[in-house]
Amino acid sequence: MAHSFSPSWLSLSFLVVLVLLFEIIRKVKATDILDDVCPKTINPQLCFHVLKNDPYVYKGDIHSLVSISLSIAQDNTTSTYNLVKSLLEQPIKDPNLKAQLTNCLNNYKDAGDKLESCNDLFRIGDYRKISLLASAALNDSRACDQGFGEPPAQLKQLSQTVQEFSDLVSVIAYDLK
Repeated sequence: MAHSFSPSWLSLSFLVVLVLLFEIIRKVKATDILDDVCPKTINPQLCFHVLKNDPYVYKGDIHSLVSISLSIAQDNTTSTYNLVKSLLEQPIKDPNLKAQLTNCLNNYKDAGDKLESCNDLFRIGDYRKISLLASAALNDSRACDQGFGEPPAQLKQLSQTVQEFSDLVSVIAYDLK
Protein backbone atom coordinates (compact mmCIF):
# COMPACT_ATOMS: atom_id res chain seq x y z
CA MET A 1 0.00 0.00 0.00
CA ALA A 2 1.51 3.29 -1.08
CA HIS A 3 1.47 6.22 1.29
CA SER A 4 0.02 9.39 -0.02
CA PHE A 5 1.13 12.71 1.38
CA SER A 6 -1.18 15.64 1.20
CA PRO A 7 0.16 18.90 -0.24
CA SER A 8 -0.44 20.70 3.06
CA TRP A 9 1.66 18.13 4.95
CA LEU A 10 4.48 18.52 2.43
CA SER A 11 4.29 22.31 2.69
CA LEU A 12 4.42 22.16 6.46
CA SER A 13 7.39 19.79 6.37
CA PHE A 14 9.21 22.04 3.91
CA LEU A 15 8.53 25.06 6.12
CA VAL A 16 9.90 23.29 9.21
CA VAL A 17 13.08 22.31 7.33
CA LEU A 18 13.56 25.91 6.13
CA VAL A 19 13.15 27.29 9.65
CA LEU A 20 15.69 24.81 11.02
CA LEU A 21 18.19 25.68 8.28
CA PHE A 22 17.70 29.38 8.92
CA GLU A 23 18.42 28.89 12.65
CA ILE A 24 21.59 26.94 11.88
CA ILE A 25 22.81 29.64 9.47
CA ARG A 26 22.08 32.39 12.02
CA LYS A 27 24.08 30.62 14.70
CA VAL A 28 26.99 30.05 12.30
CA LYS A 29 27.04 33.77 11.39
CA ALA A 30 26.99 34.75 15.06
CA THR A 31 29.79 32.36 15.88
CA ASP A 32 31.87 33.64 12.96
CA ILE A 33 31.49 37.29 14.00
CA LEU A 34 32.16 36.66 17.68
CA ASP A 35 35.05 34.29 16.96
CA ASP A 36 36.61 37.04 14.86
CA VAL A 37 35.94 40.00 17.17
CA CYS A 38 35.93 38.82 20.79
CA PRO A 39 39.48 37.37 21.04
CA LYS A 40 40.86 40.80 20.10
CA THR A 41 39.20 42.55 23.06
CA ILE A 42 40.55 43.06 26.58
CA ASN A 43 37.80 40.79 27.95
CA PRO A 44 36.89 38.12 25.37
CA GLN A 45 34.69 36.24 27.84
CA LEU A 46 32.51 39.31 28.43
CA CYS A 47 32.31 39.95 24.71
CA PHE A 48 31.05 36.42 24.02
CA HIS A 49 28.70 36.47 27.01
CA VAL A 50 27.06 39.82 26.26
CA LEU A 51 26.83 39.52 22.50
CA LYS A 52 26.06 35.84 21.90
CA ASN A 53 22.30 36.36 22.25
CA ASP A 54 22.10 39.73 20.53
CA PRO A 55 19.77 39.53 17.51
CA TYR A 56 22.08 41.69 15.40
CA VAL A 57 24.88 39.20 15.87
CA TYR A 58 22.63 36.46 14.56
CA LYS A 59 21.87 38.57 11.52
CA GLY A 60 25.58 39.00 10.89
CA ASP A 61 25.23 42.78 11.26
CA ILE A 62 28.57 43.84 12.66
CA HIS A 63 27.77 47.53 12.03
CA SER A 64 24.93 47.32 14.53
CA LEU A 65 27.32 45.80 17.05
CA VAL A 66 29.34 49.02 16.93
CA SER A 67 26.20 50.99 17.69
CA ILE A 68 25.10 48.69 20.51
CA SER A 69 28.55 48.57 22.12
CA LEU A 70 28.91 52.33 21.76
CA SER A 71 25.60 52.87 23.50
CA ILE A 72 26.65 50.64 26.42
CA ALA A 73 30.00 52.43 26.68
CA GLN A 74 28.28 55.83 26.66
CA ASP A 75 25.71 54.85 29.28
CA ASN A 76 28.42 53.57 31.60
CA THR A 77 30.60 56.62 30.98
CA THR A 78 27.70 58.88 31.95
CA SER A 79 26.99 56.76 35.04
CA THR A 80 30.66 56.89 36.03
CA TYR A 81 30.82 60.65 35.51
CA ASN A 82 27.71 61.08 37.68
CA LEU A 83 29.15 58.82 40.38
CA VAL A 84 32.42 60.76 40.52
CA LYS A 85 30.48 64.02 40.61
CA SER A 86 28.39 62.75 43.54
CA LEU A 87 31.53 61.59 45.36
CA LEU A 88 32.98 65.08 44.96
CA GLU A 89 29.84 66.60 46.47
CA GLN A 90 30.46 64.70 49.71
CA PRO A 91 32.86 66.03 52.34
CA ILE A 92 36.39 64.84 51.48
CA LYS A 93 39.14 65.32 54.07
CA ASP A 94 41.99 63.94 51.98
CA PRO A 95 43.16 66.63 49.49
CA ASN A 96 44.84 63.98 47.32
CA LEU A 97 41.59 62.04 47.01
CA LYS A 98 39.72 65.21 46.11
CA ALA A 99 42.32 66.07 43.45
CA GLN A 100 42.17 62.56 42.02
CA LEU A 101 38.38 62.57 41.89
CA THR A 102 38.51 65.96 40.16
CA ASN A 103 40.93 64.48 37.60
CA CYS A 104 38.57 61.53 37.14
CA LEU A 105 35.64 63.84 36.58
CA ASN A 106 37.64 65.54 33.81
CA ASN A 107 38.70 62.15 32.41
CA TYR A 108 35.11 60.95 32.20
CA LYS A 109 33.93 64.25 30.73
CA ASP A 110 36.56 63.80 28.00
CA ALA A 111 35.66 60.12 27.52
CA GLY A 112 31.97 61.01 27.21
CA ASP A 113 32.72 63.71 24.64
CA LYS A 114 34.81 61.27 22.59
CA LEU A 115 32.13 58.59 22.65
CA GLU A 116 29.49 61.16 21.72
CA SER A 117 31.62 62.14 18.71
CA CYS A 118 31.65 58.47 17.75
CA ASN A 119 27.88 58.66 17.24
CA ASP A 120 28.29 61.35 14.61
CA LEU A 121 31.11 59.40 12.97
CA PHE A 122 28.98 56.25 12.97
CA ARG A 123 26.31 58.05 10.95
CA ILE A 124 28.85 58.82 8.22
CA GLY A 125 30.69 55.51 8.50
CA ASP A 126 34.08 56.85 9.59
CA TYR A 127 35.10 53.69 11.43
CA ARG A 128 38.79 54.60 11.57
CA LYS A 129 38.07 57.68 13.68
CA ILE A 130 35.54 55.75 15.78
CA SER A 131 38.24 53.21 16.58
CA LEU A 132 40.69 55.94 17.55
CA LEU A 133 38.22 57.89 19.71
CA ALA A 134 36.89 54.79 21.46
CA SER A 135 40.47 53.78 22.24
CA ALA A 136 41.13 57.28 23.59
CA ALA A 137 37.99 57.02 25.78
CA LEU A 138 39.34 53.74 27.15
CA ASN A 139 42.61 55.51 27.98
CA ASP A 140 40.73 58.34 29.72
CA SER A 141 39.03 55.78 31.94
CA ARG A 142 42.32 54.02 32.66
CA ALA A 143 43.95 57.35 33.52
CA CYS A 144 41.31 57.83 36.20
CA ASP A 145 41.97 54.38 37.68
CA GLN A 146 45.74 54.80 37.62
CA GLY A 147 45.58 57.86 39.83
CA PHE A 148 44.43 55.69 42.72
CA GLY A 149 46.37 53.00 44.52
CA GLU A 150 43.08 51.15 44.39
CA PRO A 151 40.03 52.87 42.85
CA PRO A 152 37.03 53.24 45.16
CA ALA A 153 34.87 50.10 44.95
CA GLN A 154 31.90 52.05 43.58
CA LEU A 155 34.05 53.41 40.78
CA LYS A 156 35.97 50.25 39.94
CA GLN A 157 33.14 48.21 38.34
CA LEU A 158 31.72 51.08 36.30
CA SER A 159 35.18 52.03 35.14
CA GLN A 160 35.90 48.46 34.08
CA THR A 161 32.69 48.32 32.04
CA VAL A 162 33.54 51.62 30.32
CA GLN A 163 36.96 50.25 29.43
CA GLU A 164 35.67 46.92 28.15
CA PHE A 165 32.96 48.38 25.95
CA SER A 166 35.12 51.24 24.68
CA ASP A 167 37.65 48.59 23.73
CA LEU A 168 34.95 46.52 22.02
CA VAL A 169 33.84 49.54 19.97
CA SER A 170 37.45 50.23 19.03
CA VAL A 171 38.12 46.62 17.97
CA ILE A 172 34.96 46.24 15.90
CA ALA A 173 35.36 49.66 14.26
CA TYR A 174 39.00 48.90 13.50
CA ASP A 175 37.93 45.74 11.66
CA LEU A 176 35.44 47.79 9.65
CA LYS A 177 37.76 50.62 8.62
